[in-house]
Amino acid sequence: MQLLDSNFRLEKTSLFFYYVLIVGFMSLWLSPFMVSVSTGFSLIYLAINVKHLFGVKNIKIIYVSFAIFSLSLIDILINGFTSTTSSKFLLLFGFVVALASFSILLNQKKNSLVNLTLILSSVVSLVNVLAITNYFLNKEFYDALLLQSKSIPIPNMHHIHFGIINACVIALLIGILLTKKLKGNIQFNFAIGLLLISFISFHILSSRTGLLSFYIGLLVSLVWYTIQKKSFKALIIGFIVIILSLSLSYSFSDSFKNKIQNSVEDYNSWGKGDEINHKSMAMRMEASKMCIQIIRNNPLGVGAQAQKQVIQETYVKENTPLDVENRVGPHNQFLEFGVKYGWIGIILLMLFFVCLIPLIRSSSFPLIAIIGIVFTSLFFESLLERQTSIYIFSLFIALSTSLFRLDEKS
Repeated sequence: MQLLDSNFRLEKTSLFFYYVLIVGFMSLWLSPFMVSVSTGFSLIYLAINVKHLFGVKNIKIIYVSFAIFSLSLIDILINGFTSTTSSKFLLLFGFVVALASFSILLNQKKNSLVNLTLILSSVVSLVNVLAITNYFLNKEFYDALLLQSKSIPIPNMHHIHFGIINACVIALLIGILLTKKLKGNIQFNFAIGLLLISFISFHILSSRTGLLSFYIGLLVSLVWYTIQKKSFKALIIGFIVIILSLSLSYSFSDSFKNKIQNSVEDYNSWGKGDEINHKSMAMRMEASKMCIQIIRNNPLGVGAQAQKQVIQETYVKENTPLDVENRVGPHNQFLEFGVKYGWIGIILLMLFFVCLIPLIRSSSFPLIAIIGIVFTSLFFESLLERQTSIYIFSLFIALSTSLFRLDEKS
């Protein structure tokens, strides 16, 4: 009886925080302050239901996320409480709170999770429609920009973050459709409509990080499914669908075609003495080279406070061909942690995903795609360095691990 009362109280408080989560997600485009408020409510929810934390399936990744957060605390103790070290401390604290509270909140009935997925996907589809409308109204202008390593703007959000959101939403929608979690024709048709909007928009908007992460995640999930089921049918069908979608996108979308051409040009220009200023991929590769050198020389890291200065000094020492204004930091979370916290930071971040392996073994295949998307995106963007991307990271990891766990035979 006591357990029933506890579960009832959890479900009762969960309803309110479901709305808070949805408002927080919408606020990613509307107000950073409201995202902070949502995170504050998440902390309250975590405090109220902390005893339920130990019953969630992904408890090990929460332990690891706390260890990652501890690195920022150690950094403060060693290098002092500055605006930089404190901001990293608050960001990683928000990461632990968001991941833990979302994990409890989303450890609920599957029907609620499916409805939440459809609501979040509706928000993303609306943003897609707005972004695509703007693109077609200024098509020639944006097509030309894509050939200059620029991107199609997204309303009130960085295009890389939205590309990752799009990739995760598409994977979630494909997952609930293939695992037959939808009830009735209305839900099914609605999910198909959202999937078409997001999938077509995703390729037109052509976020390089989102596209790479999505297709790598999809390939990994197909290989895993083939090994598990000992059937090559799904792998063959999957490869055909991937080749068709990429071929059609290249043939019929000028923006997609221009992005591919620019990416190839960018990649080929690095390391050959060519001009790489204002070339996005080449600049990132040069930044990665600097960060790898720093990690070699500083295996324990240089701390958050000294990070920018040390990176700029390394550019000078290595005689970089980049102009000063183009000497960017790492767009790679592993290198970001390596520079700040050394090999310990890199190992802990890797350990986070290692702890997901037991969940993968007991989950349906769409979870592999989501984890693959998030993991791959970390090599192209520092997701744990900004409030928006931390919210995205925590939400989609928690939602996918809850939605696609196998409580019953799938």
